[in-house]
Formats: sequence, structure tokens, C-alpha cells
Amino acid sequence: MTSTPPGMEEALAAFRFDFDRFEQMFEQGILNDLGPRLELLEGRIVEMAPGSDDHSKTNADLVYLIGAGLRGAGLNTNLGVRTDGTLRIGDYNAPEPDVFVVRNFSGRKYAQASDAVLVVEVSISTRAKDLRIKSPLYARAGIPEFWIVEPEARLVRVFRDPRPDGSWGDEAVVTEGVVTPLFSDQVCVDLAELF
Repeated sequence: MTSTPPGMEEALAAFRFDFDRFEQMFEQGILNDLGPRLELLEGRIVEMAPGSDDHSKTNADLVYLIGAGLRGAGLNTNLGVRTDGTLRIGDYNAPEPDVFVVRNFSGRKYAQASDAVLVVEVSISTRAKDLRIKSPLYARAGIPEFWIVEPEARLVRVFRDPRPDGSWGDEAVVTEGVVTPLFSDQVCVDLAELF
């Protein structure tokens, strides 16, 4: 049996990967054995949960419903819907939200937090991580709105009014009717269609 020398735990916890190093490791194939579904959270490389059929279906439905709303409102030239892409947040975070809406960021490889107007995580097996880690991360980044969609519970948790301390000024749980994002009242996600 081994024990950690005094002070070693703090030293190990202090090491964090920055985004540039994380990206280089991907480009060099260093992370290939860990699988394709990785994200950088607070400087730690985290394996994402495998996507189930329910997860994939909910993602696809969200992209369709939000995208249709953007097109109908004439907003699809300024805003775009992304799925399973990298959202760079500072130097130590590169989450891969399930769905997110961003302003046009042509000329850059990755969307940044300042580009995002809505971030959505579909939580089937990841609810605790989404609430404990991602919710405060998105709030600290100043993303105006964050949704946690829970297909099994048939609800959407809506977080608005982000605060620098990682909290949200406005939180609601929607179980029926329509969810409308802050960026456009013409984009509507009908929970009866989603679930």
C-alpha cells in the first residue's frame, strides 16, 4: 500500500492543462486512446458520458426546433445552432455543450463564451455534473442563458441572469408549454414536441 507524501495532493491538484496544450495533445494523437468525447473543465481533461439514443434524439429535436425558429425569425444570418462543438471559455475550459446558439464567429476555429447566447445540456446521466460544474462555469463566463433539458423527467431547467460568482439571478423549471430563449421571442421550444 502506498501513501501520498505530505503536500503532494495539493501539488497534484494544482496542475491544470490550458486550452492550447489540450488542443495540441488532440492534434498529436496523444489523447486518441481516451476516445473522441473529451472536454476540458477547469484545466482537467474529462471524458464525456456516451450518448444514448434518447440523448441523440433530444439533441436533434432541439437543433431542429431552435433552427426552425431562427429561420422563421430571420435570425439565421447572425446566429447559428451548433451541436457537440467546442465552446472555448478562457484558458482552462473547453466544454462541448450538447446544443448551443452562437453569433457568427467567422475567422476563428472555435466559438468563445462571448459568442454564445444560449447553451443547452441534455442531462440523462449527467445532471449532477451539469448542475455542479457546468452551470457555474457558464454563469461565470457571462453566457446569458443556460438550459438543462431532462428528457426522463420531461422538464427544462432555465437559468438566466448570470453572475460572476457562478450563480444565476433567475432560475425556473418548465414542465409544460413552451420555452422561449431571451435572444428571440419568436424561437419557441414546445415541450410537447420535444418530449
